[in-house]
Amino acid sequence: MASEDQQLSVIVVGSGLAGLAAARILREKHQVTVYERGEPSVATGGQGVANFPNAVKILYDMGFDASRTGSVAIQGFRTLDKHANLVYDTEFPFQEKYGSPCLSHMRVDFRAELLRLATAPSKDLGIGGEPAEVVFKNGAKDIDPEAGEITLDDGSKAKADVVIIADGIHSRLRPKIAGADAPKPKKSGLTCCRVAVSANQAIEALGCLPDWWQEQRTGDRRIMVFEARDGSDRIMVVYGLRNTSYMNMSCIFVTREERESTTNSWFADGDRREMLDIFHDFHPSLVALLGVSTEVKLWELQDIEPLDTWMEGRAILIGDAAHAMTPLQGQGANVGIEDAEAFRLLNQPGVSRNDVPEILRRIEKVRRPRATAVLNNTRKTSRGISGDERYLVMDENCTYHGIFKALEELEAQM
Repeated sequence: MASEDQQLSVIVVGSGLAGLAAARILREKHQVTVYERGEPSVATGGQGVANFPNAVKILYDMGFDASRTGSVAIQGFRTLDKHANLVYDTEFPFQEKYGSPCLSHMRVDFRAELLRLATAPSKDLGIGGEPAEVVFKNGAKDIDPEAGEITLDDGSKAKADVVIIADGIHSRLRPKIAGADAPKPKKSGLTCCRVAVSANQAIEALGCLPDWWQEQRTGDRRIMVFEARDGSDRIMVVYGLRNTSYMNMSCIFVTREERESTTNSWFADGDRREMLDIFHDFHPSLVALLGVSTEVKLWELQDIEPLDTWMEGRAILIGDAAHAMTPLQGQGANVGIEDAEAFRLLNQPGVSRNDVPEILRRIEKVRRPRATAVLNNTRKTSRGISGDERYLVMDENCTYHGIFKALEELEAQM
């Protein structure tokens, strides 16, 4: 390492959750530019996302403001049958057990907060460094990882000391890092329909809030899983958003028909009538809320077999580009936030551009097995299970204390 601090140039490919979190971490010390293929409105749907303690403690360290996102503190899990009869209920003391809460929020609000943390004036955040620059409508289509140079969609090139590839499950740059025959996204056989319904819509449709919604406002706030329990693998995952003024409804079912739109995007338009047909025998309140939802998005659930490598030269894969997993343990975004936190190694005193490849190797050495463990936990709890079986892997998933602690534990094992 150099005796004096050096400001590195950093390129982040993709402005999703992992990419923006990485930009926030690195802007404290380095010059960061984010290149996004899509419009500024990318990924602004009204569906929900849950962050478990392994990510929330990192978010708080970054200055995340839960009041801006209307985050709901989840206090446990409740499993019900499709008629809303209680099957299993447990309080889960996330704060006491893991040191941070579990928070749910609207995805658009969460991403907006990460964008603020990446780009707001440093004095507003109480940190050093300069805001990251975000360039929209100009993604990376090629990379020379040894040189740290990307080719952009407009044909121009950009070069940096570090290139962080966070361009999602259908990453265009993954083959350049992990090899042309690296694993590709693999379908799970399940599709997820995602909607968010407001309290006003619920009252208009039902005359009042359903009992299970009202309980979320007055009692303990749970992630609720409504199970068909008839062998059909149909479930609805429901939890509060925007201070419980909205409910997320993730409706998961066996894929009926493979479609290019739902394979290539997690934000494809869905058919409300099809959802009403698939879940017609669920509790009338759930069916009614599906009926009044204004935005229905479909997503064929996919994951990727563990990659042999995440890095090459000055470039490293993170987030879904490195370790896509289904949402059935709610950990995909959280593991991406963990990836981003690992770049604190680049903020240490004395780091120079010559140190970058070795630091990226250290990051991969920790992050790749950790992501693989969470992927395997997600796969183990994806189909044919019910009740408390879903939560048996919570300890391993939620117990992560950051890159420095992980390196200490790794070195202690050697």
